[in-house]
Amino acid sequence: MTEGADPRVRRYRPGDGPAVRAVHERALREAGTDPDDVPDNDDLRRIERAYLDSGGEFLVVDLGTSGASEVVATGGYKPAEGEGGTETVELFRMAVAPEHQGEGYGGRVLSALERRAKESGFERAVLSTAARQGSAGFYAAHGYRETGRERYGAYELVRFEKRL
Repeated sequence: MTEGADPRVRRYRPGDGPAVRAVHERALREAGTDPDDVPDNDDLRRIERAYLDSGGEFLVVDLGTSGASEVVATGGYKPAEGEGGTETVELFRMAVAPEHQGEGYGGRVLSALERRAKESGFERAVLSTAARQGSAGFYAAHGYRETGRERYGAYELVRFEKRL
């Protein structure tokens, strides 16, 4: 973690929108993915409706001090559609700003999302990630198991799941 930083994992606030989108886009580009190729990413322009109002959650890691916000990591979940009924959540928009990758912020967001999902009565988390992003090892290290792969255009998607 960045020396002197006091990271806080907190719930998304409406003013976080531009910072969340910037982190997401920069992290994708760093991993070799064009953000415009990612399907259905309009949820990042309506986080309250897409996540919070739908029974889900959206969290950020904020390094800001003195009232100023500095969002460096993001992630959210929604109740999964067609993925085992009401007990499953699907994780989305896990991203860490490139200059802060490897500092533990992604793990903090993931752990907090899992904890909140479990506290809300969910039993399982699922997600998909592009193989080229290299995050498969991250999810495996956090107890997720690969459940399949599929093609989406030029991307190979890797599916994961974990019991909470």
